[in-house]
Amino acid sequence: MENPYQIQIRHDFMGDDLVILVTGGVAHIGAVATAYIDNDQVHVEVTELPHHKEGELAKEFAELLARSLHRSVSVLMGIHIDNATKKDIQQIVDYVQKAIKETIKELKKR
Repeated sequence: MENPYQIQIRHDFMGDDLVILVTGGVAHIGAVATAYIDNDQVHVEVTELPHHKEGELAKEFAELLARSLHRSVSVLMGIHIDNATKKDIQQIVDYVQKAIKETIKELKKR
């Protein structure tokens, strides 16, 4: 899978819970989304720093991961590409969506 923006997706476990770090370009914390299951429903809490736009994507991924893996998940995301165009942003989103799905497949094998 082509990765022209040097996007990195890393994960670690905190007991049964999962932490996902998504960074690219100038790494930073732009948003944090935590998804958890309560009464068979997935709930998501999002914190997005001012002037950042990663919140919706972090929320989408946290919810998908929690639903797919049946565990609490926090996604910390910060991707900054100078002068990114709409096309650049769409390529980043597409790449991260594919990479998160691959991460889910990998983690389901455990």
